Amino acid sequence: MAVPTNFPRGLTGDSGVKQGLYEVSTVEQGPIGSVLRNTYDGSEYVYAYFAGACGPGKIASMDESVAIQTSFDAAFTDSGGSAKDTYAVGDKFIYVQTSDITSDDVKNVWAGGYLMITDAGGEGHKYFILGHEAGGDTETNTVGLNIEPGLIVALESEGSCSIIGHPYNNLAIATATDAQVKGITLVDVAAGEYAWVQRRGHGVVLADETAGTIDGGTIAVLSDGVSGAAEPLNIAALASNAAFSLLNFAEPYIGTFLTTAVDTEYVPIDIGIGG
Repeated sequence: MAVPTNFPRGLTGDSGVKQGLYEVSTVEQGPIGSVLRNTYDGSEYVYAYFAGACGPGKIASMDESVAIQTSFDAAFTDSGGSAKDTYAVGDKFIYVQTSDITSDDVKNVWAGGYLMITDAGGEGHKYFILGHEAGGDTETNTVGLNIEPGLIVALESEGSCSIIGHPYNNLAIATATDAQVKGITLVDVAAGEYAWVQRRGHGVVLADETAGTIDGGTIAVLSDGVSGAAEPLNIAALASNAAFSLLNFAEPYIGTFLTTAVDTEYVPIDIGIGG
């Protein structure tokens, strides 16, 4: 076959990001979540912001302590923190309150994510978060969210909601308890830096053989013992093909190992992380 002379080879996508695949920056160089695809080998990369450090060849996930506010009740208030029943259809600025919102939640940390209505009036709807105040700017444990397209259904003060940040904002090295894996880093990334992560195609990842031997073709999941590493899916306990339907992926799926591995070293992998 002909050998391409350009590098990186075959990258496509109007990402608008002025930052190379192997560069880091403390300044945002384009839209977070922008995607580059490589038509030469099928690999795919996403531009991300890191809230925590992550070394090269390690799995990165959403830092859920920063990026996610799980469902909380009696959520809707005015700017002073008092319950409010008058958020009407079309309203685009909503105050929510929970003890989990603190002054550590900086301005726009959830921008690009969603306000999800989980119970009572308007339940089942989600709204894009254009931006928001810092946590507690107007009242303790309260934050104002600027949403689009405006409320479809009026809210009740006793309603419940969740806040889910942008999937590629506030990444960090993945740990055993993380569920939202987003990609594998290409270079050493520090907290507060922007960088690309790879979510599809051939790459390299830290190997953890604690759960079993890694061979070519073995399914790779997030390690439950080594941060940022991939381990083999252990199906040795399955007694028959019929039992395969009972298989439970207790750790997030990462891809398929391409070769055998040496524990604590790095191993080639066909990455298959979802968007």
